[in-house]
Amino acid sequence: MNEYLATTNFSSDEGHFSFVLVGDEAIDIVTFKRSQQLDVLSDRRAISAAERLPKGFAPHGCASGENAALMKVRLRERSYVVLGEAR
Repeated sequence: MNEYLATTNFSSDEGHFSFVLVGDEAIDIVTFKRSQQLDVLSDRRAISAAERLPKGFAPHGCASGENAALMKVRLRERSYVVLGEAR
C-alpha cells in the first residue's frame, strides 16, 4: 500500500483525513476536511469512548471489507467518525 501511495504522489496533512479503500480491482482514496463538525477519532481515543459505541463494534485502524463499519459519535460538542469492524 505504501508503494501505491508513493507512486500516486498521495500526501496528507493535519487538516484532512483519508480512507483508503482496497478492492479486488481498484484502490480508492476518499479524503475529508477536518472541521469542528467532523473529524476522525483514533483507535486509542475511540476505545476510551467505548461506552458511546454500539455492542459488537470494535474500533480498528484497518478493517477488512466484509466486516468494515463506520460509526459517528459525539464527544465534547464535536462529531467524529470511528473506523472499525462490526461483529
